[in-house]
Amino acid sequence: MNATASSREARLAQLLDTIRTWGGRWTSGRVQEQRRLSGAAPCRTTARRDLIALAERGHLDQRGPANGRFYTLRTRKDRA
Repeated sequence: MNATASSREARLAQLLDTIRTWGGRWTSGRVQEQRRLSGAAPCRTTARRDLIALAERGHLDQRGPANGRFYTLRTRKDRA
């Protein structure tokens, strides 16, 4: 695994941990704010791609219309 892939995986793991801790609705804006508070450089495109990646991996449910999309943590009962 190269350094870029490694840093992306670390970023995704940190985001998933944060979502599990705080719960609720997650938008790219909320991810940006969380990263800003942690001292990281927030980028809307990266935040959006990270949320999509976590949804594709089965950790999050994607909800809402394209212009108001948000993500929530997928629960065990959601997977059944």
